[in-house]
Amino acid sequence: MNQKTKKLVASICMGAAVLTSVPAVSWADTAVVSINEQNYEVAPCMMYIADASSSLSVSGTTATVNCWVEGNIGATKAKVVAELQMKSGNTWVTVATWTDIQNSDEASVKASKAVTKGNAYRVKATVTVWEGSQSETQYVYSGEKTV
Repeated sequence: MNQKTKKLVASICMGAAVLTSVPAVSWADTAVVSINEQNYEVAPCMMYIADASSSLSVSGTTATVNCWVEGNIGATKAKVVAELQMKSGNTWVTVATWTDIQNSDEASVKASKAVTKGNAYRVKATVTVWEGSQSETQYVYSGEKTV
C-alpha cells in the first residue's frame, strides 16, 4: 500500500472508532406528537387568553355545542363565535353560528341543533379576549363526530 492509501485507511478507522465510542442518542425518547394529539402541557404562549375549549356531543340527531374562553387577569372583554360545521367532500361548511360577547374575562356558548344522520360534524370556535384596546384571537376545534 502506498502512503496516501495508508493515511486514508487510518483516517477511516479513527473516525469509526470515535463515532462508536460516543453514546448513542435514544430516538425512542423523542417522539414527535402531532398538533391534534398534544395534551394541555404543551400549548402556545398566549398574551390575553388563559384557556379555551370547544366540544361537540351528539345524541340521536341533536348536536350540542359547548365553547368557552377565559382571559388572563386584566382581561376586559371576551367573545366566542361557535360554528357548527358539516363535512362536505374535503371541506367543512358552516351550518349554524352562535355568538357570545361579555364585558368580562370570560364568554361561552352552549347551543343545540338538529343534524342529519350519515354526516360528519365538528365545531370551530373563534375566541377573542381584549385587554383594553389590545386583543388576541385563537381558533379551537372540537373532534369530528359522525351522526
